Amino acid sequence: GFTGAEGAALPGGGPVRHRLRQLEAWLDYAVELGCNGLLLGPVFASQTHGYDTTDHFRIDPRLGDEADFDALVTAAGQRGLRLILDGVFNHVGRGFPAFQAALAGGPSTPAARWFKRSPEGGDFAVFEGHGQLVELDHDEPAVLSYVIDVMNYWLGRGAVGWRLDAAYAVNPEFWAKALPAVRESFPGAWFLGEMIHGDYAAYATEAGLDSITQYEVWAAIPSSLND
Repeated sequence: GFTGAEGAALPGGGPVRHRLRQLEAWLDYAVELGCNGLLLGPVFASQTHGYDTTDHFRIDPRLGDEADFDALVTAAGQRGLRLILDGVFNHVGRGFPAFQAALAGGPSTPAARWFKRSPEGGDFAVFEGHGQLVELDHDEPAVLSYVIDVMNYWLGRGAVGWRLDAAYAVNPEFWAKALPAVRESFPGAWFLGEMIHGDYAAYATEAGLDSITQYEVWAAIPSSLND
């Protein structure tokens, strides 16, 4: 939205729109504000808003390509700004290749094991009622390996950490396995978990997170001002 990107994926992929480069003009302003980091929303190939990812290894063509990402990392680094990426690893879009394979092959296929089943039976589970967001099964070893590979790949390209979207919806044991594996190669990586409800401190400790989103504090401040 900040870059004026289309609201849905371009037909047939479409020509790459190099919109990530627009952010470079704002980096000096971020430094003036006293910031030392830039946290992006989802930038990977998706069907619409970015949280319905279809390919975690590819920059969405509506935003640019890997060269644009590399240029942003370089421009930010020259100003002392570090780049944090939004990791949507609780769910994926229905166009995600493994989910398409699961639909085509049925529940007995290896691809189907990537996804949770609905408690009501038969169908695949979706995230908080959003039909386009299919929930990954974090007990599946292939999902763990995939998430580790994605995080390592982009840290290798210059990101320094991850905001873990909907972390509260994932068993903390999953992060407790994934994050140490990533830190073997990137010991300085930083992980921020999105927490909306639950025991924030306990979850962060069990998951091995460095930080969490303080939504409860944020909500209390405007409420107290309003009252």
